[in-house]
Amino acid sequence: MHNRNKFFYDVYDNNMFQTAKRRKVYFLLYEGVQLLDIAGPADVLNQANKSLGRIVYDIQYVGHAPNGSVISSAGLPLAVDPLPTDNVKIHTIIVPGAEVDALKQIRADHVVMQWLESATKKAITKISICSGAFLLGQLGCLDEHQSTTHWAFGSMLQDEFPNTKVQTDTLYTHDGNLWTSAGVLSGVDMMLAMVKLDLGPSIALQVARILVVFMARDGGQSQFSVPIKLQAKANRSDIVELISWLESRLNDSTTIVQMADFLGVSVRTLHRRCLQALDMTPAQILSQLRIEFSRDLLHQQNIPLKTIAYECGYSSPESFSTAFRQRFGIAPKRYRERFNI
Repeated sequence: MHNRNKFFYDVYDNNMFQTAKRRKVYFLLYEGVQLLDIAGPADVLNQANKSLGRIVYDIQYVGHAPNGSVISSAGLPLAVDPLPTDNVKIHTIIVPGAEVDALKQIRADHVVMQWLESATKKAITKISICSGAFLLGQLGCLDEHQSTTHWAFGSMLQDEFPNTKVQTDTLYTHDGNLWTSAGVLSGVDMMLAMVKLDLGPSIALQVARILVVFMARDGGQSQFSVPIKLQAKANRSDIVELISWLESRLNDSTTIVQMADFLGVSVRTLHRRCLQALDMTPAQILSQLRIEFSRDLLHQQNIPLKTIAYECGYSSPESFSTAFRQRFGIAPKRYRERFNI
């Protein structure tokens, strides 16, 4: 980052967090709730408080639990405060998800749903993580908004709530005062985006560094990385192994002959197996892995474009730019400017 830009962001962030008011954040907990839907986003907010040296996000975990705790999806007991009374102020309500059976149970809990309905009407910001979107949808909070959820529930969410526009393959959405995410670790991406909006990019970057996560994946990115997509689609274990091997050496000048040697087959057999497994040639597989890796690196603003080109195996920045533009319809520099945190 140029010094001039660093100065701008420092001033920008200082102005934001000095004027940021304390906001009450409630996580709704219930039996079977997905542990990472809570822990990841909560840690982002907690680390933001620590980076500021004061509490902006005042977090409380609430639920309808007569014995004062619930059992999470991982079997870990979680302490729960009683549902707040109607006269409390609520800035943000966060609804994590769960597996199907636990989700059905909580949606049928009239005490919880009545409280949640009242809370969402008062809250400035409404957030769902993973299948928590179904609770907000049941209350009409998704109507006329874009939303998302875990890929396994996307079509179900759209069928049950036709007045929302479900984005079936995106990490998170932000539409007005509504945030929704695909769940689990994408909740961390969403919280980082919210922290950036609330407190500025420098604070969000500090939090990302502390948590050792990418800073940052934009909400429009796919829920599936290309390597995972290719490996899931491949119907041959040797092609799965080839993809893993290529991932480990994307900055090398790997030839088709070397790929064939890795599998111990002829070049002709390699072509046939790749086409059978993925309907792609070996060169196309390598090219797709390289271009997607370059997109990940572009989200790290301290890496020069020239370095990214060579780290991804391109012979020059120009060849990288051409390949990136052909794949995404935008130059790498413009992509970084558009999506950079």
